[in-house]
Amino acid sequence: MRFRSCLVLLLLISAGGPAVNASPNGLNQIPIAKVYGDGGVALSFSQADLGTPSTVLTTQYGLYNIGEVGIDYQAAPASQREVLANAKILLFHKPGNLPDVAAGIENIGTWQRAVPYMVATTQPQSLGFSLGVIRPVLNGYEAMGGISYNVSPTFQVVADTIRGWSNYTTLGVIDNVTPSIQANLAYAAPNQSMGGQNPNGYIFNVTYLFHIKGGGVSHGKDLSTKGGIIPTGPVKPAPGAAGNGGGTNSGSSSATPGGK
Repeated sequence: MRFRSCLVLLLLISAGGPAVNASPNGLNQIPIAKVYGDGGVALSFSQADLGTPSTVLTTQYGLYNIGEVGIDYQAAPASQREVLANAKILLFHKPGNLPDVAAGIENIGTWQRAVPYMVATTQPQSLGFSLGVIRPVLNGYEAMGGISYNVSPTFQVVADTIRGWSNYTTLGVIDNVTPSIQANLAYAAPNQSMGGQNPNGYIFNVTYLFHIKGGGVSHGKDLSTKGGIIPTGPVKPAPGAAGNGGGTNSGSSSATPGGK
């Protein structure tokens, strides 16, 4: 309980200014209410081109099956190189029909505006939904939502959006290439083009999943029947058991996509 209280306090007091990248546990751009299992590690390479090419490297670590923390490094553009942190805690998880609920914060860094959020995600099914609220870098709090559909146990079609003139709506796919490697590619369209200031573009992310204790991270996005916890032991999911498991999040327009 002390760990959970301390992490909640961290989420509430962190502050900052443009976001760089979110945790790699989400849909195309929005975070979801899932966390990596205890000892699970995700190493991600994210690239986006929405007018300005952006490259982000992310390391994510699962804690006690109730939270995760991560370090993000924006490698490009060179003028915006920055090391940032993120954290997420699973506030509610009860197997059954009720959704999981998580709170988190991204873009924690020097001279940065932090990006807090809260999100609810349905239990794993063939069709999954996420709905929440987030404070993007350029706006006040905005609604966000996403949907995922399991074409197969290892392949998903996903779409998500964050409201607001400076944010984006995306459509993409997430493929578990191997039990340890996951790839995400999405098309991103601005909510408002603003005379070309917000161009169309893409988001690409590849993630390598492994464990340092507990027995192994599962297939990343398809992630078993355990609801909010992405297991640290190998899991062979039944067809259609994935839902909104916990995939990669490649740069979201909660900041600018690819530069979150």
